[in-house]
Amino acid sequence: MKAGYTFVSISSAKPGRLDDLVTIASKPSEKMVGKVPGMLARQVGVDRERNRVVVWVTFDTKASLYDFLASEEGKNDHEDDAPAMGDVIETFEMYDLEPVSGSI
Repeated sequence: MKAGYTFVSISSAKPGRLDDLVTIASKPSEKMVGKVPGMLARQVGVDRERNRVVVWVTFDTKASLYDFLASEEGKNDHEDDAPAMGDVIETFEMYDLEPVSGSI
């Protein structure tokens, strides 16, 4: 399968909540493993010096992700931590990327 879409998010944690942010940021893509056809790779990384968590998940197409998110299972999986997110996340940026170079 060829990589055609990558979701990336960069979040910063409120003071003292970085480990909680790592947990919350990791769950959505962990729950997608084995459920989302076309999911090729995932990584969650923490930059402790900058108090940030970076998530990237690569799919064959953008539709693979968004079709899953539109499903009942996808909605339920992503709503689990919604209330806690406001208590943990200071800033959030999201990117929809088209891979142009790389390897998986």
